[in-house]
Amino acid sequence: MENYDPEFAKIAENGDILVGGFNFGTGSSREQAATALKYKGIRLVIAGSFNETYKRNALNNGFLLIECPKLSDDMKKIFGTDKLTVKTGLRAEINFANSKIIVGNNNYPFDPIGKAAQELIVSGGLENWVKNNL
Repeated sequence: MENYDPEFAKIAENGDILVGGFNFGTGSSREQAATALKYKGIRLVIAGSFNETYKRNALNNGFLLIECPKLSDDMKKIFGTDKLTVKTGLRAEINFANSKIIVGNNNYPFDPIGKAAQELIVSGGLENWVKNNL
């Protein structure tokens, strides 16, 4: 993220959820774009949409992504665009059973996580999934 925001590494902390905009991950064809966030301790990324290559690399490495355009739009409205990275102090609850993200009094629906993607996330990535299923 350094070429996007040099302050990101100082602001982001282990356990954070990263909320991004649209086409998140565009221009990052290498898996390190996803694994760097995973090993930084980012729990998951929520964005308006994802680049398909980024999405595949993230899932193959057991890193969860959720597309939620309304949440992405609301965060931009609330926190603006003056700073590239903002520590919001907000807490999010992700209800996978009902496919919704709860932030304060707002509910944000998202498409359910598919079975194959769930298996990759739980296994810790494609390599572990293959080892467990051989």
